[in-house]
Amino acid sequence: MRNLSMRYPGIFLLLAVIACILIAGCTQSSGSGPVTPTVPATTAPPATTAEPVDPTPVVLSTPQEVVTIVHQVSLVKDVKDSERLFSLQVPVEWSPSTYRLDNPENFIGFMYQTDLRKNNTFYIHTFSNYHSREQNYRDECKRWVPAPNVSVVTINGLIFDRFESTANGTTNVTYVMRQTDMNERGYLSVLAFSANASNRFEAEDYDKVVTSFRYYGKDKVSTMPGQEITFILPEPGEAGNMRSASGRSSSTGSSSSSKSSSGSTCGR
Repeated sequence: MRNLSMRYPGIFLLLAVIACILIAGCTQSSGSGPVTPTVPATTAPPATTAEPVDPTPVVLSTPQEVVTIVHQVSLVKDVKDSERLFSLQVPVEWSPSTYRLDNPENFIGFMYQTDLRKNNTFYIHTFSNYHSREQNYRDECKRWVPAPNVSVVTINGLIFDRFESTANGTTNVTYVMRQTDMNERGYLSVLAFSANASNRFEAEDYDKVVTSFRYYGKDKVSTMPGQEITFILPEPGEAGNMRSASGRSSSTGSSSSSKSSSGSTCGR
């Protein structure tokens, strides 16, 4: 018995040592010793295989020269022909004049030319006893080369057939009045001009003069404002036959007779 009681303290001591060892091992494994941080793995960017882009070349533009075209606009004045009952507005530097034309073949009546610009550049034909004479102007204008542009315009209540054609640097324009618009004295008018095609304003300016054309009653024209157009008397010896009708070559350059059966002078 004594030996057994002496063994128990040794066993208890041995168990205590084992327990301490176990407790120490658990404490060490779960202790707060230094911990090495984990470095996150990084992924390298994929290698690019795109070719290098060349910079866009810079183009230097040369300043363009600006050409200013000045349109000289003249002051205008009123002029009138009290015998043939018409008036219009022309630039102040113009000096219109009227003379009687030699009658075309087979034409009985009176025919006049009013020169607004010299050398048949811009003029008015006024005639009476026409017998469809204005149709001859239309027929001749339609033979222009190149073929004309034809339109109908109304100017101050008067209806005109307008013909326009450009050839060899010249723009030819003729306004032929309708037979139904003759004035109180039985006159009918045709207005025609030739403009330099390289002058962008000349035809436009001449058209503006045409748009001022009007007829007046015989009792009113004397009271209308305007300078009387100079009438040129025939030279001695010319008797009843006055100046020849103006011959204007056609757009192709051929000449028209001054005594054509039509008496028209369309084209140049």
